[in-house]
Amino acid sequence: MPPIINYTDILPLRAIAFQLLFLFMAIAIEAAVLNERLNLGRKLSMQYAATVNLLSTIVGWVLLFVVEPWLPSAARQLLVEYVFFGVRSVPPTVYLIGFTAFVLTFALKLQGIQFLELLLEKNTLPVAQEFIGPRKFQGRKRQLELSANTQPNRPMAVLWANAFSFVAITVILIIRVLVDQMNPIA
Repeated sequence: MPPIINYTDILPLRAIAFQLLFLFMAIAIEAAVLNERLNLGRKLSMQYAATVNLLSTIVGWVLLFVVEPWLPSAARQLLVEYVFFGVRSVPPTVYLIGFTAFVLTFALKLQGIQFLELLLEKNTLPVAQEFIGPRKFQGRKRQLELSANTQPNRPMAVLWANAFSFVAITVILIIRVLVDQMNPIA
């Protein structure tokens, strides 16, 4: 009779749990930033953040599974160790991979939001409800600042949202590595 196999032997439950944690964190953080920076409502910013984060997560996993067979055996072994057993150490190439993931995720999220607006037939972002005209004795520089702030900057908002979520995820990963180093048995 073959040995009984637990689900933990087959499924990377720890990786799934952390992926869900990171996804929920990123959605919450990015929704708050999009709400503030793009003057969207809470519901719409939450929908945008959830959609683009799910899209980037799915694309990331598909890309990982496409690239994985072409990796050298040492890199494949390290990848399997990360997914199934967690991060034990951080080699220098991970920093380059992380920065590349940040840039690609930013581009994907920006394109995703533009595609969502096209799909939902919203070609323009809402402008602030109340426009305060320039005061009589303000200088030219201040008038230009007021007129520049009336239209939200979508790429900058997505960049800030992506940066905040990546920083939060990085902090959680650092805490995870430190905890794993203090408890090597787990």
